[in-house]
Amino acid sequence: MQRTFRATLGPPPFDLSQVESDPKRAAKLERIIGKHIHLPTAPHRRAPGAVDLMGLLTAVHAMYGCLTRPMVEHLSRMCERYTGEVYGTASFYADIYLDPKGRHHIKVCTGTTCHVKGADKLVRICRRALGVAPGETDAEGEFTFFTTACIGACSLAPLMVVDSDMYGDPNMDQLPALLEGYRDTP
Repeated sequence: MQRTFRATLGPPPFDLSQVESDPKRAAKLERIIGKHIHLPTAPHRRAPGAVDLMGLLTAVHAMYGCLTRPMVEHLSRMCERYTGEVYGTASFYADIYLDPKGRHHIKVCTGTTCHVKGADKLVRICRRALGVAPGETDAEGEFTFFTTACIGACSLAPLMVVDSDMYGDPNMDQLPALLEGYRDTP
């Protein structure tokens, strides 16, 4: 005789107020969740109960800038998925953060071409200018500094990306002033 076990989803779900205290943002979050979970009565052509998990995680991440533990647990309950499945999906992607980051993201490519053309010097200058090591956020919460294996723009090597602005072969002497210019921008 084969036994079947019903798995539970863990402790009671986080209340939405623990995740979002602002009623307007809470309503927006609920709309995002509703858009990515296909209920049996929804006019979607997907199977009832299907979840667009990547779409949901991406949309919520875009709204908050990271996916905190209470948020991941709330989303897992709303999607009727294991928390580990949602964490596993979110943590697989490098551009989905599970902890808060700075307002501005600075990425320096350390791939082969950038390395050969001086990425190590670019990393040292950024470290000094920002006062943080790769993977860290400055004390003011303004900048988070990353190194990445490849950005895919080898012809611009060495390459630095600040938010969505690309700087190929930046002038190393002007780099600290360039980064300071971002401090005042939203």
